[in-house]
Amino acid sequence: MTLVHFDTPIARSLRGVPAANRPARLPALGIVKALAAVNEWRKRREQMRALESLPFDLRKDLGWPAGDMHR
Repeated sequence: MTLVHFDTPIARSLRGVPAANRPARLPALGIVKALAAVNEWRKRREQMRALESLPFDLRKDLGWPAGDMHR
């Protein structure tokens, strides 16, 4: 069994696609953008969890708003 692996993302490899095949690449670009958005959301969520797990005094020193304050 042969395993094929590409180190570059799909979006980069689709730049050289001829104009006649552009409609065929639109779904792939949409998938790549959706995956990038999911990865960004996951990264932001992990960062928020890390900040929220810090002790209150440290969060206060960082300027993190208290949970009981409404702006």
